[in-house]
Amino acid sequence: MILDLTREVKVIRPEAKSVFPYSNSLFIDDDVRLMIDAGAGGRAYEPIDPESIDILLVTHNHFDHVNGISFFTNAQIKVGKEEALGYSSPEAYSAWAGFRHWEKLMGRTKVERFYQTVTMPEDVPVKPGFQDVKISGVLNNNDVFDVGKTKIYALHTPGHSHGHYAFYLEKEGILFSGDLDLSPRGPWYAGEFSNFDDLVQSVEKIIEIDPRILVTSHRRVFDRDKDDIVKLLQDFIGIALEKEEKIYDLLTEPRTIEDIAKHNIMGDISSKSAYAQFWDKMMIMKHLQRLEKHKRITRIDEDYYVQA
Repeated sequence: MILDLTREVKVIRPEAKSVFPYSNSLFIDDDVRLMIDAGAGGRAYEPIDPESIDILLVTHNHFDHVNGISFFTNAQIKVGKEEALGYSSPEAYSAWAGFRHWEKLMGRTKVERFYQTVTMPEDVPVKPGFQDVKISGVLNNNDVFDVGKTKIYALHTPGHSHGHYAFYLEKEGILFSGDLDLSPRGPWYAGEFSNFDDLVQSVEKIIEIDPRILVTSHRRVFDRDKDDIVKLLQDFIGIALEKEEKIYDLLTEPRTIEDIAKHNIMGDISSKSAYAQFWDKMMIMKHLQRLEKHKRITRIDEDYYVQA
């Protein structure tokens, strides 16, 4: 599905819902044809001829944003400099997922691989996991892409991942925020180098820009004339802060991450896959680290946490 925002700027939406393994893309059909992200699925890209795309910019190296890179055979591929190594090194890619914590958080050795636990739709050409991608260059904060009538500014917005980028079309007032996506469940920050404080600062950067149109990777297009985008962004962070306070409130007595997870602060953990449970526990760990950093809690015997 193609949604026109202006004559040149269009949102490419998956035929299915824009949830894993899919995500929205932003297409700039200008003198230079530019696409942001590659996760909308093969059928979604067919009407715009992906082989005609000149530049592909990637918000970050998560599967649902990169699984369709192979469709863009003639594009220069540019990725955040912070995550560039993850396109050539399977070791780096795996390390960034945080799986070194698996045994401690899950209480067992990690045996199955993620791609073995999920089935991909037919228009997603690869399985989850490392992809060896020949990139053409890297993104830096405030890089500018002038493609004709349109200028695209790259904004380093870490937190969700350490090399996450948003893209701002200043003249049009359109900002593509990637996985700063206003999910009603709040943000995701479960990777090895995900950082909640960075995520807060990234959202504050978007609030300061005050875009007219906010395009997210997994939800609809938000329009300032109809939506209070600033409040939605504040609420997005507020959801995670509320979870943090619930974690803190549990620590009137010493508890482990496993104890905290059983209280379903991140959602009903019993109904989730092993991977979803792991990522929930990673986010709990991030909050505990943050609470410890701010001296609100202390750690006892390595595995137990309690209010200071």
